[in-house]
Amino acid sequence: MGIERLKAILKPVSNSLKSMRSHDPNDHWLVQEMLFDANDYDQSTHVLIGCPQHEGVLRNSGRTGAAEAPNKIREQLFKLQVKKDTTIRLFDAGNVSTDLFDSSEVTDFPDLDQNPDVLEEIHNRLSTAVGDFLRDGKKVIVLGGGNDISYADVRALAETEREISAINIDAHLDMREDDEMTSGTPYRRLIDDHYLSPHQFYEFGIRPESNGAYYLENAGKLGVNVHLLADILQEGVSPAFQHILGQIGERPFFLGLDMDSIQASDAPGVSASSPVGFSGREVLECIHQARQKENLKVFEITEVNPKYDIDNRTVKLAAQVVFRFLFG
Repeated sequence: MGIERLKAILKPVSNSLKSMRSHDPNDHWLVQEMLFDANDYDQSTHVLIGCPQHEGVLRNSGRTGAAEAPNKIREQLFKLQVKKDTTIRLFDAGNVSTDLFDSSEVTDFPDLDQNPDVLEEIHNRLSTAVGDFLRDGKKVIVLGGGNDISYADVRALAETEREISAINIDAHLDMREDDEMTSGTPYRRLIDDHYLSPHQFYEFGIRPESNGAYYLENAGKLGVNVHLLADILQEGVSPAFQHILGQIGERPFFLGLDMDSIQASDAPGVSASSPVGFSGREVLECIHQARQKENLKVFEITEVNPKYDIDNRTVKLAAQVVFRFLFG
């Protein structure tokens, strides 16, 4: 037990974030209830960790900027109001160290004798941290970063549990075939590497016009449970999502939220925005349903891109989503 064993691969939260306070002493912000000191790790029920990189997005020809998201989401999350002495004890482990490359659009690849793929090394670090938190009995919240980190997070769960399920709330399948990891390949890699059974994988919110016909057909042939946005909206988002949770039953599961599944009016600051998608309220309801399942082990938010946000609308929504996951 303990966080000290991960110090070499984590960067702690900055003092400026940890010291955030309201001007009104009667306010009580979430940050005042959070745990940051390594000595307090054992008291936590949940662990927050960020992975600030967008290399996979860049490789997938997307627009970069998601590397800024974890701390931008924290800025909004930390000042949400909570009751004193809440039973939810959130430990912030900081961010996975991504200093193996410059997270700007021009990527500087150093010489890595043991692992020439820098993104793979960052995934290894994230899997190590998430796996340790899971083995310590924590529920884990991961802030991306690009959607490629789903590979690291689902792999960590698969390595700590015998059989798992996964839900990807997303407009895109992220099941591309490619020689290198990108933000478009994580779930195909998870299936190919036998970390995830296609029959226990649920794609929720897929827009056919945003996915190649080849990949939609391929997902069907593999046995992936693909739920199209139009069908979900016709059935109702809440009952459609509840049905998936019922199918998963008591199996340990991962829930990933790619913020580009949400309509641009609610979430303009994403890597691939669209005027069509779920509303923010519909996603919040899905998260509320999922949090009631004790077997939800890892919750991940990806593809927030503060570079294209409007009045912090997207990072505020992401913060509300995390808050809903924690407190209902």
